[in-house]
Amino acid sequence: MSPKLTLDNEVPAINIDQLNMVPPIDEAAVEKPVIKDEPKGEKQASKKIKKKSKKRSKSKKSKKTVEDTVAKEA
Repeated sequence: MSPKLTLDNEVPAINIDQLNMVPPIDEAAVEKPVIKDEPKGEKQASKKIKKKSKKRSKSKKSKKTVEDTVAKEA
């Protein structure tokens, strides 16, 4: 019975640790929106840059495939 009791005691301890971990995460989530609200212009710029990089990566991929097909044909 004692090993089972220790295991049972360990599980609630883990759950309590998880419960203790949740509030800091919630606090961080509450703090983050405030930080996010300040650099909205920067975020929009980063989104535009991301979109451009995605387009570039796609064009590079298509060019690579064309080059690969040409190389295979040659």
